[in-house]
Amino acid sequence: MADSVDLQTVRARVGVHFDKSGSVRDQALFASMCLALPYAHDGRATKIEVAVKDDEITVTDDGPGISLGNVRGTDIPIAQHMMCAVGACRDHKEHDGHAKLLCGISLAEVNAISSSASFVTMIDGVAYAQKYAIGVPTAAFKKVDRSSPGTRVRFTLDKRWIGREGFDIVSVENQVRRLGLDLVNADITFTQS
Repeated sequence: MADSVDLQTVRARVGVHFDKSGSVRDQALFASMCLALPYAHDGRATKIEVAVKDDEITVTDDGPGISLGNVRGTDIPIAQHMMCAVGACRDHKEHDGHAKLLCGISLAEVNAISSSASFVTMIDGVAYAQKYAIGVPTAAFKKVDRSSPGTRVRFTLDKRWIGREGFDIVSVENQVRRLGLDLVNADITFTQS
């Protein structure tokens, strides 16, 4: 229940949570890449696809996937915790530098301003998915058909919280380049349709 309270606070104070630089949409797009970019930096992901269409953001990588093991002392999967608890994705980063660099806005904050979202991860050759409505899981993770490794996050942003302006995908792409991460061995593509 505490997770949903955090998400309600995000929706009530969008300007506080998304007051870094650029539009709310662009900040949400950048935050959506926070799982894929560290894996590309350390060589565990060689491909990242970032796609935006209307109000939808999809980020897919071929990295190792995100654990479905439970957060210590709870029955909540780590992947779900990252999507639903403000700041949780920072807490689960393997490298503190990545957390500071990439996690100004958490996945949970993006999820909070989305009408729907989904998270798909492949662990040991088996894919699992979970869907969300306004930041809250609609069911537990379940096995799904998927042949590609890695993780996919998809957010459908809600106009009530993001406004009507479009994405500036070039600005976000430049922001990624300025991070100083070693991404030379990763094929990162940005598409907008």
